[in-house]
Amino acid sequence: MSESRGDTRTVMIDTLARRAARDLLFAATAVGVAAVAMAFTVAVLGFDPLRLGPAFLDGALGNAYRLGSTLALACPLCLLGVACALAFRGGVLNIGAEGQYLIGALTAAAVGPRLAGLEPWVGVAVLLAAGVLGGAAWALLAALLKLGRGVPEVLSTILLNFVALRLLEFIVRGPLVDEQSIDRESTAAIASAAILPQVWTAGGLHAGVLIALGAAVLLQFVVSRSTFGFRLRALGANPIASRYAGISTASLTAMLMGLSGGLAGLAGAVEISGTHHYLTTSFAAGYGYTAIAVALLARLAPFGVVPAALFFAAIETGTRGMQKLPEQAMQSFPTVMKFVAQGVVVLVIVLLTRPRTPLGTPDD
Repeated sequence: MSESRGDTRTVMIDTLARRAARDLLFAATAVGVAAVAMAFTVAVLGFDPLRLGPAFLDGALGNAYRLGSTLALACPLCLLGVACALAFRGGVLNIGAEGQYLIGALTAAAVGPRLAGLEPWVGVAVLLAAGVLGGAAWALLAALLKLGRGVPEVLSTILLNFVALRLLEFIVRGPLVDEQSIDRESTAAIASAAILPQVWTAGGLHAGVLIALGAAVLLQFVVSRSTFGFRLRALGANPIASRYAGISTASLTAMLMGLSGGLAGLAGAVEISGTHHYLTTSFAAGYGYTAIAVALLARLAPFGVVPAALFFAAIETGTRGMQKLPEQAMQSFPTVMKFVAQGVVVLVIVLLTRPRTPLGTPDD
């Protein structure tokens, strides 16, 4: 009996190792091909790729501040990427992480100023919980439309992104506006008890990065080693067969949408608690859309989202950092190239992926 268990454990470890190696090779190939394509593109635009590469790395990782900024930016991308990966793995096409992120930030900013006098860990927990509930509630609107009226979640979640943005602007300028602000485009600052502590002062790196890492590790275990994860993967592979196998696809879809929205809302709350400390009408940065690319690069593996988020965060901070370098040629480099780079990576991922199941890994 013990030998049988040992053999089973060995086979399982070998399988996981092969899958990790395969996913790593896939990501490295996608990034490598995208890098070659980007080098050709910038060369056509008149820039020297051999000079841009080191300048880009210097902008993203050149000193403690730049490294800290890259890690801080990777935090919301990681949480949002895990949110997208979780939904996509179950065949639920939640394209609304951006809107759920905004609503999570909005609910956190609404609760934050009212938490004065609480113990720090209590204030942070309440603020983060508000963000989770806000994001989950916003995502469940799309689930209700899908299950009640048959509205595809791709359509409803995209449209709800724009509704969330306009709702945020209205509330920030209206009910939550800080009367002492000059431009009346921001809310009051959250209470000090609701601010996440910093783990590294360079670049403003806060404890939210630990929350993001913990979420990725926990959900990787849930997806790969739990009954819920098995049902999730079965739903993503074949919803009809899952229904015949006794899985309640409707309730599981709603649960997945709520969990995904809650994670996206948590990302918004972490940004308010750890980085901004108040909400402005210009808070939206498109992180929810970038997270889709993050999830795809990670091949929908929650823990794989961590390095993928770091990669896309480095694209953002590296491009920004290049424009601050003293060389005139670097200062004229267009920041919109970061969107081109993200698009090229996604295109390469699509070309390298063998279709089999809706947004599922081809050989799981």
